[in-house]
Amino acid sequence: MTNRIDRTLSRLIERRKTAVIPFLTVGFPDVETTIALAKAIIEAGADALELGVPFSDPLADGPTIQMTSSKALQQGVNVTTCLEVVCRLRTDGITTPIVLMGYYNPFLKYGLENFVNHAAKVGVDGFIIPDLPAEESEPFLMLCESQEQYLIPFFAP
Repeated sequence: MTNRIDRTLSRLIERRKTAVIPFLTVGFPDVETTIALAKAIIEAGADALELGVPFSDPLADGPTIQMTSSKALQQGVNVTTCLEVVCRLRTDGITTPIVLMGYYNPFLKYGLENFVNHAAKVGVDGFIIPDLPAEESEPFLMLCESQEQYLIPFFAP
């Protein structure tokens, strides 16, 4: 068990605790505030952190996340920015699990292998991709497994 998610969940199960995993859209209201909020959330006791990668058509998200994505995109936030934010958090000593939540197209455009490798290098522990159907996820899943990262399923009720 080398992934931070495994270690955190094992600790929580052992203590019979529920995980608290807040969400922030990277770049809302700006990148520096995202970093400051992430640190404050973790210092306040978050067990993991979900960072949203802004996308132009976040159909699986409600109006709040749609608005935050739009504002972040207007400021030029992209996949590379999100990876840089994770890198800065890790460089500043954050060891809490970090999961990126984003839509498949920007990751595909980045290059899946490059994206997963870069994400592993900066300290991303997993991914949530709401528009990646389970039956089409094997190539991305295999890349994640090669880097000891998780592809976390996102199922509608």
